[in-house]
Amino acid sequence: MFDSDDLSSVDFGAMSDEGLIEALRAAHGRAAVAQAAEVFAVRELYRRHRAESADPGPGGVRAGEFAASEAAVALQVDEGTAVALIDIGLALEDSLPRTRVAFAAGRIDLAKVRVIVDSTRAVAREVLDVLELRLLEAAGRNNSLRLRQTARRWAARLDPGGTQRRRELRQDEREVRLRAVQDGMAVFDGLLPAPGAQTVAMRLREMSLQVCGSDPRSMPQRRADALVALADGSGRLQCHCGRGARCPKFGVPFEKPRRPLIQIGIPADTLLGIQDAPAFLAGYGPIDAALARILAEHARFQMIAERSSADDDLAAAGEVAQWRPSPRLEREVRAVDGMCRFPGCVMPAAESELDHNHPLHHQLREPGGRTIRTNLTVLCTRHHRLKTLADNERLPWRTWRADLDRLQWTAPTGDIHTTVREGARYLFPRTDTDAPVAPYTGHHRSEPIEAPATIPIRPADRPTAEDIAYPLDGYIVVHGQLRRIRPEDEIPDDKPQPARSPSD
Repeated sequence: MFDSDDLSSVDFGAMSDEGLIEALRAAHGRAAVAQAAEVFAVRELYRRHRAESADPGPGGVRAGEFAASEAAVALQVDEGTAVALIDIGLALEDSLPRTRVAFAAGRIDLAKVRVIVDSTRAVAREVLDVLELRLLEAAGRNNSLRLRQTARRWAARLDPGGTQRRRELRQDEREVRLRAVQDGMAVFDGLLPAPGAQTVAMRLREMSLQVCGSDPRSMPQRRADALVALADGSGRLQCHCGRGARCPKFGVPFEKPRRPLIQIGIPADTLLGIQDAPAFLAGYGPIDAALARILAEHARFQMIAERSSADDDLAAAGEVAQWRPSPRLEREVRAVDGMCRFPGCVMPAAESELDHNHPLHHQLREPGGRTIRTNLTVLCTRHHRLKTLADNERLPWRTWRADLDRLQWTAPTGDIHTTVREGARYLFPRTDTDAPVAPYTGHHRSEPIEAPATIPIRPADRPTAEDIAYPLDGYIVVHGQLRRIRPEDEIPDDKPQPARSPSD
């Protein structure tokens, strides 16, 4: 049991794996309590400054003007961080009482609190209570990345008009920045509309896979070199394997650049303008219906039908066992899963691989290994490797398809984590059973909902909650095994291998 307040006296080396996981949870909860205390203290400091300088007179101190300065000096952080803590504290005090209680108790951390604060600022008062409650429930089973995806989808569904207006305002702030850093390097980043950003991302990924498997560069290095290749006019990433004419990519004809593939999932009634449910931009998340319809003007369409388990039973009748799914089946699985099905992972389905929940044993031809929709799951390269090792009993993870929608993962400690089909919640909105329902207020669906008056349109310059809690942005990983820890940095195998059968 991890119950010591003095970490210096804890012998982590003597703990079991289960004990270490328990220690992690306990320590994380205590860190969240400490984060909450910091937020509440700096908010109170700001409140007192405001009270003391509420009527300063000509040339006086504006209300609360230097509270952030005082806090920043005391904590030895920048004033932007102090301002963000104050702002979050004010939001919790003014509008989110349940979130404040959960934060103070250590049930959610600052990263999740920030997601809830960001996602509820523009929500009408009449729907705030039900949305906050549902977000807190979702926070208990999702990390901050997944929680943000869910929160944005629900907010767009509750207030489609407001989502569109905020997107149109933010588009005016698009920019690209170049900043010099140490050792002859520079940071190149920018703020782009989501479809444009995904276009760039998909082009860089395509170019990163133009080299052979012996190219020594990591995926991040390939993406960086591909960006330069786009700008210098070459338009192609040269392989660095060093084998010259023996490289399998040597002499491959240069294909004329095409428009990179970006994928959008949208319900049919929203595409036709009957409803305004949010659409799903692969690799980004929810976008408003108006933007999705604009993008659809130049799109190719693929219909994804809503199917039941009975449909798969019919498809399986008389089936010949095969490992690779048909193109139609692959499209359907990618569309309804939306992203990697490992808990907390947000790698897009288009950049991931298909896996058999029950491995297809080529010799045994077991029924559980059929290549049908209910036995196929989207997994990124990293988590596909984890699942394959687990299927081969090399790792103590286990998976189980609870039903058509839910995939359960049992961790080595016995904890069970459940993921659902993210894409289906956009294509077939009725499957999003956890979504809050806005109370009737007399507004017609097309009428804009009046949002709170003080909604900041540009929070881009504020540090994220992750930056505040874990200041590791830009940290250079030295340990070789850790350099490929992020799913987006995994290099896919040229020929993924299926899990072996027990008899192999």
